[in-house]
Formats: sequence, C-alpha cells, structure tokens
Amino acid sequence: MTWFGRRKDGAGAARHEIGVTAALHAMASGAVVIDVRTRREYEHGHVPGARLVDPRALPASPVDAIWGDDPLAETDRPIIVVSSTGSRAHHAARVLRQGGFEASVLAGGLVTWAQDGQVLVPGPPR
Repeated sequence: MTWFGRRKDGAGAARHEIGVTAALHAMASGAVVIDVRTRREYEHGHVPGARLVDPRALPASPVDAIWGDDPLAETDRPIIVVSSTGSRAHHAARVLRQGGFEASVLAGGLVTWAQDGQVLVPGPPR
C-alpha cells in the first residue's frame, strides 16, 4: 500500500507529494525520510529520524547516498524527501523514482511540517 499521492501542478508535470498526516503514517509504517538541505540547515532543525543526504550523490548511487554501508538497510522502503519548501526535494525525488525507488516529497516542505505543529529536532546527523 502506498501513502503517496500524485497531483498535477500548473505546468502539467506530475508531482509526487505527501501531506504531513500521510507522511506521519508512512513513517510509522517504515518509510525513510531523507533531508536534501545543507548540513547547516539540517542542524538548525530536521524531521526526527531524517537522514541528511547530499542530493548530488543520488545519481551515482542512491543506496550509498541514503544508507551508506548499513548492512541492515531496507532499501525497498518508500522514501520521503524533504527540503525547506519542497523545491529542492522535487529534483531529488525525481532522480530516485528514475532509479526505481518509491519516492515522494513532503508537500510544502519543512515550512508546512512546522506550521502543522510537528517537531523539528536540532543537531548534527547521527
């Protein structure tokens, strides 16, 4: 079962987005959250459990960029891509989908996440 919806934007391009409530459900069901902002932005506040990922590393090896050498990585899990407003996340999600991953963007990005009253955790990646 997928939590990801599709909608058409004004230009007619398919955009895979997920709202905050659906993202929370997907996360509870094992979806992976990746944050494609800069390290500094990430350290100011990120979705709990989000992995900081350099979007430039995704085309070469999405698995390495997201999971590194984690021997327990479940690479078949849906991926939620986040950025501040969702703009940067759309490009990264498109790269992931082209690589065969189920990837969607948090609609409205972290701005919407915070406006919904959800927690942003400060600090470096673990």
